[in-house]
Amino acid sequence: MINIYVGPTIAHVMEGHRADPNAQILREHYLEPWRAGGLTGAIMQVSDWPTVGMLLSEARGSEGEITFCTSRADFDNRPEGSFGLFMSFEGYGPLAGDFEALETMSQLGVTTFTFSHNMQNLLCTGCNERFGEGGFSHLGKQVLKALESLPLMVDLVHMSRASFWDALDLYDGDLFVSHANADAVSPHRRNLTDEQIKAVAARNGVVGITTYRGYVTEDPYRATLSDVLDHAMHIYDLVGAEHLAIGADYSGSPIEMISAGLKQADPDNAYGLNEIGPDVYAVGPEGMEDASRLGNLVEGLRERGLDQAELDLVTGGSYLAMLERARPETAR
Repeated sequence: MINIYVGPTIAHVMEGHRADPNAQILREHYLEPWRAGGLTGAIMQVSDWPTVGMLLSEARGSEGEITFCTSRADFDNRPEGSFGLFMSFEGYGPLAGDFEALETMSQLGVTTFTFSHNMQNLLCTGCNERFGEGGFSHLGKQVLKALESLPLMVDLVHMSRASFWDALDLYDGDLFVSHANADAVSPHRRNLTDEQIKAVAARNGVVGITTYRGYVTEDPYRATLSDVLDHAMHIYDLVGAEHLAIGADYSGSPIEMISAGLKQADPDNAYGLNEIGPDVYAVGPEGMEDASRLGNLVEGLRERGLDQAELDLVTGGSYLAMLERARPETAR
């Protein structure tokens, strides 16, 4: 099983490596619960050169327990029992508009580019921006154009809906959304409308079901595994298993480490993230409280009627097929 959006775990890695450049945060704190939940691979987010180096160091020092993967072939041919680690580049930060960085990230084996983290930035408008739906800036449009010639997948997560549709109009390649749920099941500016879900599927992409309780139910404190399954089945009924994945955005790390990120996502507390965010992020929905219980999601999908071939798609096959189209390299 592959989790296509790990989330704030990178904050723990960053803090650990600032204290000790040879730290093994993933190996010591995360591999055990990830494996207990059935995970064999995950995509982690980087935003600058130091975070890239930290994750490469984690893999290099893991004594084979973690394999850095740049393609489907790398994942399929990793040593038996080794955890496959992919990287996604959140390109709206310090390297926004750095076109040489795009090329270098691609050559290093980073697989994905993300444009937004909920707020307005130099590239586009995020879903939490209150001044309006906005869209892509001139610089953002240039970055989209550059990505058409690079083997980097484009993740439309965290965007305003105007930015989402701008990307569909301006970019000709495959697109996906790493972690979001169905707006028709639980209305939320971060969730996707049926039209958006169908548009992603039409571009050969996937939607990763997420576990953040605020996107599962209107009252996040009442979110359950059954509610997450409702979102998954709604997307399945719309577009099929080949466009469904798992993007379980668990906190994982001590919540105080990501408080700054929550404030960045909602700086004036317009949506209450500064108040309820830590509580909602700390624990997943009832029945899948943390990554060690992700297997419950798979069993729930089986009980809802998915066969084994469909489950194989949802738990990694759909994502790997998309990756293989974007980066059709052979194993290193």
